Amino acid sequence: PGPAVSGLRALLPARAFLCSLKGRLLLAESGLSFITFICYVASSASAFLTAPLLEFLLALFFLFADAMQLNDKWQGLCWPMMDFLRCVTAALIYFAISITAVAKYSDGASKAAGVFGFFATIVFAIDFYLIFNDVAKFLKQGDSADETTAHKTEEENSDSDSD
Repeated sequence: PGPAVSGLRALLPARAFLCSLKGRLLLAESGLSFITFICYVASSASAFLTAPLLEFLLALFFLFADAMQLNDKWQGLCWPMMDFLRCVTAALIYFAISITAVAKYSDGASKAAGVFGFFATIVFAIDFYLIFNDVAKFLKQGDSADETTAHKTEEENSDSDSD
């Protein structure tokens, strides 16, 4: 192994993870959530600032959890399902508050927050689509393995001496 990283650099995600698709998606989610949060703070639609703040914090948590490989360390949690639900709810909430911010409020900061919210909706939707495809592939592999073992068990249990 390489030399141990000390200090605050140990908290930073590895460059290889940040260059991966999941790392880039999580960076985009956290960046867009933070920008949307700042826009809502400066706007008259400040009632909506809680959702981007929570999504920013959750995206940062999943960024560091994936980078530190906590999903391997904490096996009791269903990480793909938690990430999938986070992305689905974020996409739906961002879509709803972005439509409201653009349609109901007339100041520039609200409009900017709505536009960044629409971009965040797209990024979260891409992320949950990719997670869904990964989970579906995993389940299909498990189903085909179960079918072959069930078929073998059925053949073993059948009466082969019957004429």
